[in-house]
Amino acid sequence: MGDLSDKAQEFAGRAKKAAGDVTGDDNLRAEGAADKAEAEVKQKVDDVKQAVTEKASDIADSAQDKAEDVKQAVSEKVSDVADSAQDKAVEVKHAVTETASDSTFVAVLAVVGAALVAALLLRRRSRTASSGSARSSGKRHKGRAVATKAVTAGLKEAIVR
Repeated sequence: MGDLSDKAQEFAGRAKKAAGDVTGDDNLRAEGAADKAEAEVKQKVDDVKQAVTEKASDIADSAQDKAEDVKQAVSEKVSDVADSAQDKAVEVKHAVTETASDSTFVAVLAVVGAALVAALLLRRRSRTASSGSARSSGKRHKGRAVATKAVTAGLKEAIVR
């Protein structure tokens, strides 16, 4: 609406100036030129206001778009980090499972080794006992006790691991 009144004021200013030119009235001519200039300035101010408003709206839209882009990027990054953490958790779980399997294998080997040592010690003691005297009988009994303790200690160690 301001645009129409400004155009009317500009037209009135031109008319006054033209009337002043025709009549030779310098005051009327100056008044018409002033009205015309005032109307043109108002029109330019309105044009600048409109341009500034449009630019501000464009900047706000651009800022909102950028904010949405950043939000999307952050969301994707969070998702990537969560996926990576989950993958690492699976890797750790597999490593723990492998380690547990290895520990079980080591424990079985320790038990088998302890049983083998006990069997060898018993065999050795029985050979020594069969070749010997009454004195070796006491040693044989001690040898069995030592072998039994060794096997028991080996089994306990294997179970603990």
